Amino acid sequence: MIKKFIVSFLCVIFIAGAVFGGFLFFYFAIPSREAMSSISLPATVEDSEQIESATTETTSSQNVYVADVHQSLTLRAEPSSDSAEITSLAPMTHLEVIEFVDNTDYAYVKVLTGDKESYKGYVNSEYITKLGESTIRIGEEE
Repeated sequence: MIKKFIVSFLCVIFIAGAVFGGFLFFYFAIPSREAMSSISLPATVEDSEQIESATTETTSSQNVYVADVHQSLTLRAEPSSDSAEITSLAPMTHLEVIEFVDNTDYAYVKVLTGDKESYKGYVNSEYITKLGESTIRIGEEE
């Protein structure tokens, strides 16, 4: 009778420990919403060697920025939101900033990556981030 009680008690302790251990594993293994929102990953995966060669061939890395948006960044003909749209750039497109336009929120840029490579125009500088710095990813995720 005592042996049966001890075996039963040990089985209950073992099962409770396994369940508790499982909960602890999932609690520490799955990141919280705050942790997940602090992680910024590119919307598309690009060949890093191809990007590196494209950016080093055309410009120094100190002028390279990325389109820090979720959906698209508008490339315009003039530094104004009323200006004609040249094209839309994909998220994380690499841009060479040629100059920041005085007294505006715009930068004159040359596109370094993607299917719009070598296009030039103006983008709102609030939506670009220097390459290598943490991205914010402005806009709505699709």
